[in-house]
Amino acid sequence: MKSRLGGEFLKLWVGQGVSQFGTQVSMLAIPTLAILVYQATPFQVSVIGAAQVVPFALFALPAGTLVDRWPRRLTLIVCDIGRALAAGALVLAYLAGYRELWVIYVVAAVMGTFTVVFDIAYLSLVPQVVGAKGLLGANARLSATDSVAETAGPAIGGALVAAIGPAKAVFVDSVSYLLSVVALLFMKTEETAREKPKLDARTMVAEIREGLRFVVRHPVLARLAVANSTFDFGVAIFQSVYLVFLYKTLHFSPWLVGVLAAVTGISNVLGAMTISRVVGRFGLGPTLVCSILAGGVAYLFLPLSQLGAAVAVIVVVNVVAGFTNAWYDINQYTLRQTVTPDHLLGRVNATMRMIFSGPRPLGFLLGGGLAVWTSVPTTIFLGALVSTVSALFVFFGPIRAVREATEDETQEAATT
Repeated sequence: MKSRLGGEFLKLWVGQGVSQFGTQVSMLAIPTLAILVYQATPFQVSVIGAAQVVPFALFALPAGTLVDRWPRRLTLIVCDIGRALAAGALVLAYLAGYRELWVIYVVAAVMGTFTVVFDIAYLSLVPQVVGAKGLLGANARLSATDSVAETAGPAIGGALVAAIGPAKAVFVDSVSYLLSVVALLFMKTEETAREKPKLDARTMVAEIREGLRFVVRHPVLARLAVANSTFDFGVAIFQSVYLVFLYKTLHFSPWLVGVLAAVTGISNVLGAMTISRVVGRFGLGPTLVCSILAGGVAYLFLPLSQLGAAVAVIVVVNVVAGFTNAWYDINQYTLRQTVTPDHLLGRVNATMRMIFSGPRPLGFLLGGGLAVWTSVPTTIFLGALVSTVSALFVFFGPIRAVREATEDETQEAATT
């Protein structure tokens, strides 16, 4: 299939860029609402993070089976509408004077449920839209757009929180999902017909097992799954208290927190823009190994910001994290989409998402507990240490030998 980064991809690209922009506003506004308005404890803040990712552990595998049956574009539309309604419900509850933390927990869980289905369908639709030869370019563009959202979203989100309050700022997220729906409605991509038997419990279990088996038996995907799971578990530990650290330990304002998050977004954009040259120079496998290692090591320096020059320390950490996250994610998405048959894409993406995100709820809760038992800075360091260890899983194995994202290259690396 030829590469076709044309009009249909543009609609998908623009729609998701708008949606991601709103999401970044919410990712800052919702925890800020809990910390600064509801005076949530570090553990209560960690519960919000856990609620957002629990659906990935519970629903990813059955969602993959459904995505392989449902029209993927329609699935994205339904999920965007669901997320818009959930975000809007939080705003309405706040404005009505009903200000309980459990409302935030429920909204976070509902939005996380729609997000897990959306992400699986989204990753499975991209190859249909652009073709095999367009994957690296498409993933680079999508990653760059997400990074622009990560740049502008938190900065504007911080300004919105300061101007109108965190709850009203979530309204921007709700509107962004509806704009994404409009863009998706105008897409006319013809999806490949996927003949499937009638779905019942036995069929679903069999199809889930098929996706799991493909990942577990694949020499590269299995390594990526374990590495990403370990890395994300460590990130969840320190993310659970990261905003508490910025607001309560370093006494940063919401505006400054947004600006610092924007630094990561800018670096992510630059990482996406340079991905082709980096992979061309060093190869896909070595880039994966070095980027996941450097990303973990960078986070180890976060607690040093307490000793002075806090803004400068966090800026450096965020720059390294932005570049390395872009290089790692674009390459691993492209590799996964390349080696997976289309009829298995939904289930393989679901399996990978479940393995990556399944331990994250425990990571968030563990981080909240560690912050109570030890301290917030210690929790951040321990989480970063776990993320750094994840590099071992891609360093020892066939991934280092993969030069390009092709099935032949991957198989050759696995047999050497």
